[in-house]
Amino acid sequence: MKGPTMMRPTLEDVARHAGVSRATVSRVVRGDVGVAGETAAKVSAAVAKLGYVPNASARSLATGRSNTLAMVVPEPDGRVFSDPFFGLAVAGINAGMAGTDMQLVMVFASRPDRSGAVVDFLLEGRVAGAIIVSHHRSDGLVAAAAALPMPTVFLGAPLMPPGIERTLYFVDSDNLGGARLAAERMLATGVRHPATVAGPIDMAAALDRLIGWQEVLEAAGLSVAVAHGDYTRESGARAAAELLDADPSIDGIFAASDLMAQGVLDTLRARGLRIGDQVKVIGFDDFEAAAQTHPPLTTVVNPAVELGRQATLMVLNLVEGRDTPSPVILPVELHVRQSG
Repeated sequence: MKGPTMMRPTLEDVARHAGVSRATVSRVVRGDVGVAGETAAKVSAAVAKLGYVPNASARSLATGRSNTLAMVVPEPDGRVFSDPFFGLAVAGINAGMAGTDMQLVMVFASRPDRSGAVVDFLLEGRVAGAIIVSHHRSDGLVAAAAALPMPTVFLGAPLMPPGIERTLYFVDSDNLGGARLAAERMLATGVRHPATVAGPIDMAAALDRLIGWQEVLEAAGLSVAVAHGDYTRESGARAAAELLDADPSIDGIFAASDLMAQGVLDTLRARGLRIGDQVKVIGFDDFEAAAQTHPPLTTVVNPAVELGRQATLMVLNLVEGRDTPSPVILPVELHVRQSG
């Protein structure tokens, strides 16, 4: 038989124990400096003895300030839960909130017509700031975020709609530099018929990875075949088949994400091509599965956890009104394995 449920001590319990008013306890708990030292010490002793934990929602109401950050994700639910990037970004956001009283809510905007509802939610005053992850030009969130009267940070460079003059804050990886590293590796390993599976053209990261790749190879006098995927494994397999059907002499494929690179590997294996020998493959992410593919995947390191942490530090700086440099671009490196 279960014993009686232990009740959490309340503000009133602390007030009675300390012999002061509820308002005095509230002022001490939220850190007001206008309470006499002896009184503050009595309240602090009562808080410690009773094990009182301030209620975050009540504190938000008392101070007029939310203690919640919103992570806004304009992607289909299936991709959010299948792509490791999002889980790693959340881990980084949680790391960035360590030592604060902030909590995180996730807001999904999986369709373009959802952007208005997302903005309405943010405007209700429930959040102190927002981090927008993996946005597309078509989702309308860049224009909407530019008009939000709250700190907003993009995880990934925003594609700016015309007519927006407000400074938009963002953190990103060096996508251009990473794609250049992939192209230089291909050249160094003797590739002469390169191709790429690029990401969606309405995303800044995909465009940067395509541009960086093309710049290096075209400067070397090589033409570049391009097919597009949507950062899923299935789209990578389809794009690789499209490229090889058009040009069976392709001897190197750069995929703009590791998931798409895994799809490329699937297609190459199905066609009996020797990966790393007949066709070299390079991805972009270096998440856990990259070292476990067959063969292990050469890939550009995308620091997703640090991206999330830096985005959180940036939005918290904005919430506190501190000087906040932007953009923050994180360096990348190439991890060479057997596929390329």
